[in-house]
Amino acid sequence: MAATPIGIDIGEKYTRIIDLTFTNGKIDLSCIGIQPTVVNFFSDDGEKSIENQADVILKLCSDLKISKKSANICIPDSQSFSQILEFAKLNEKELLSAVKYQSDQFIPMAIEDVVLDIEILKENKAEKKNTILIVASPKKLVDRVEKAVEMSGLIPESLENELSSFGRFFSEVMKKNGEGAFLVVNFGYTSTSIYLIDSKSSIILLTRTVKVGFHLFLKELHFNFELQESKSLEILRTIGFQKNASYDISSIVSPIMKELLNELAKFLVYSKEKYGLAVSNLYVFNYSPHILSFEKKLSEALSLPVEPLYIRDLLVNNPVSQSFSNDMPSYICAIGSSIR
Repeated sequence: MAATPIGIDIGEKYTRIIDLTFTNGKIDLSCIGIQPTVVNFFSDDGEKSIENQADVILKLCSDLKISKKSANICIPDSQSFSQILEFAKLNEKELLSAVKYQSDQFIPMAIEDVVLDIEILKENKAEKKNTILIVASPKKLVDRVEKAVEMSGLIPESLENELSSFGRFFSEVMKKNGEGAFLVVNFGYTSTSIYLIDSKSSIILLTRTVKVGFHLFLKELHFNFELQESKSLEILRTIGFQKNASYDISSIVSPIMKELLNELAKFLVYSKEKYGLAVSNLYVFNYSPHILSFEKKLSEALSLPVEPLYIRDLLVNNPVSQSFSNDMPSYICAIGSSIR
């Protein structure tokens, strides 16, 4: 059996790497690592930032003693354009042509300047229709990411965004079935993606990305308390939304939370109107472990049960899974990419 490629999640704030094997529905973690992503890696056109990001990946592999050379890469939803659409059943050439024809509806760039990926999520043979996931990433960005990975001595086997990686993880690994729908909140660094998942098929039906992310919480703490980033990170992780704490975080970030909650409420209404599915549970992952009681705050405001994706029941019990148990929601996309 071929070895599973390592998964590398190159985020705007952190680069996360994971080495695992996935057998009989269980994830056996060999090692996990995290390092800050090079500042402005995604926006800088210079070669130096590519070299520096290669050094970040190389250091992670060296520190973790990873000998594998194949890597599957994940980039943030905020650095790509995604859409889930329904098309009449077409052959590959016709489908690509149809997607390109409608691309200006959700890709704010010339089609020749992006790398387009199309995945069939669901086939409706009775109505001769397919539900398609379309992901487009700027060619310049794809080139930068691939070059950084290659300069680190690895071979990039695939590149996808968080939506694609998470969709695979949920449908192939979690396989949570039931009635109605699940809502999943990918709480990212500069943005948050919301996914509606059909409980019966475990397939993402609808997605939306809003420009509310973890970095806004850090900015508010810096502005109001004049804290260094390291101290802000510590306070959010250890105090967060706890009541009667030494820092009143809830009041300070109230406008940000209000905006995020309004977006979630609108998404819930639209989802029910479009699909008639009642949402039974809400799951959160990515930067959610960085804010204590984040899930509780969402649950109180939305009147829904909210759970972090700890995935403890999917992990083989070993020293790595024990050490990183509480941080696993941050590594979901790295896991999803690794098992591609």
